[in-house]
Amino acid sequence: MVFAAGIGYLEWYKAHVLHRIGRAFEPGYDPALELSTLNAPNGAHINRREQPLIDRIVKGEEKGGYYLVIGSKGTGKGTMILDAMRKINADGVSFCEAHPDLEVFRLRLGKALDFDFYEDWQGSLFSRADPRNGGPALDVERALNKLEKVALRYARKNGRPLVMAFNNIHLFPNTPEGHGLLHQLQQRAEAWAEGGILTMIFSTDDFWCLDTMKKNASRMRILSVYDLSASESLRALRHLRRQSLINRGTQDQLEDDDVLSRVYELVGGRTSYLARVARADDMLAEAESMIEGEKQWMLSKIGLIPEHDDDVICSWLLLRHLAKMIPPLSEYPRIGGIESTLHDEPKSADAVDDKAPSVSSSSVNVTPPPTNTSSADIHLPYVTYEAARRIMTRTDFLNDLDHYHIVSIDLNHHVRPDSLLLLRAAQQVVAEDGFDDDLDETRDRVDQIEGLHRQSELTVKEPFRVTFDKKDGKAVWEVIGLGESFVPASEDEEEERLV
Repeated sequence: MVFAAGIGYLEWYKAHVLHRIGRAFEPGYDPALELSTLNAPNGAHINRREQPLIDRIVKGEEKGGYYLVIGSKGTGKGTMILDAMRKINADGVSFCEAHPDLEVFRLRLGKALDFDFYEDWQGSLFSRADPRNGGPALDVERALNKLEKVALRYARKNGRPLVMAFNNIHLFPNTPEGHGLLHQLQQRAEAWAEGGILTMIFSTDDFWCLDTMKKNASRMRILSVYDLSASESLRALRHLRRQSLINRGTQDQLEDDDVLSRVYELVGGRTSYLARVARADDMLAEAESMIEGEKQWMLSKIGLIPEHDDDVICSWLLLRHLAKMIPPLSEYPRIGGIESTLHDEPKSADAVDDKAPSVSSSSVNVTPPPTNTSSADIHLPYVTYEAARRIMTRTDFLNDLDHYHIVSIDLNHHVRPDSLLLLRAAQQVVAEDGFDDDLDETRDRVDQIEGLHRQSELTVKEPFRVTFDKKDGKAVWEVIGLGESFVPASEDEEEERLV
């Protein structure tokens, strides 16, 4: 009787687990979507040109691949995914945030899938062992096995794949353990994309995720997200500022186009920066404050120390090169501002700007081409990854700069400043008096320290005297003043050593 009850409970529990995971993909409540809409103060945000593609992916209309969305912090990658989920009420979609601690990620994945990893298992009442034994990687594998069964049922029933989004995968540790988890997810993404049962979306700020996943990628599609153009930035800033004034309930007038243009010159087209400036009382003062804050943060990370005591990253070789590739910021008010150039004849789709982010026509790069470009666009300067390594004279520093969001590396291995805000801060540092001298002193100090690491130096502090003499027709020398360790061996000792 107990055996039959145990078998019945086991079958019921397996069906119950699949039912709960399937319920997590039904329209309605989704934890991430609910948090993004419940009393959100930043409900008004910016629509990007990549949004239609994200909408099609989330709806399950783009089959046969999985997607890596890569871009700098604050460009709106996660917001676009949540917007697409909101439009379809999260029907067939689930959203999960990454975390450096894999145990925490295991819990977040379980919350997204409504899966408890057998923590509610009561089979011990029927003398059945607890199935949850192992680390987070094994738990993730169990969750993916259950998700595969649910995805097969859903695809047969609805004729479209499920969608699973993993946000900020650069938070996984850049260690063999983190790489193993990323490959574990990628293997399932490859198999499920081929079967058309589930589409995975990964978003990242750092290049190492692309570098790690590219080795085993055959069905991966890459969507690069860049800053907005000048016309898009001014239109978005005008909209956000108007919404901010309405929410305040004040009678303040919207700033003129010269002020908005100056804000764009200061902070660029980063959506998070535009939203922050639009909510400030004085937009220009807030933009200047953001540059100063970025400058001090950057100096706290990679500031020059000419008389440092240990090996340091001399990152300003690359930043100085990038800072001098565009002209410095003009004085305000600017004569012939940006707004006047926005009415120029738009560039045709065939026209290519050498400074603009390049967009490939391959099936791997699905980044939509820029629209409404004009001569007012401020394109961040870049150098190739290979050139950046030559400038830095080291091959292992770029990943650290990318991790700190000081530089950004894209699909084409172009290394550019992470944002125009950071570039403005770097220009101020490079323009300071004595910067080149400090940089040269730091480089010389780095050379000295690296030279010490490559050689052994013997320093004698006690004065000594060397005497030469002849005894019995033989030349004899003696070192006086260095202790017994430098006393020449006697003939008997020499004969014993030779024997």
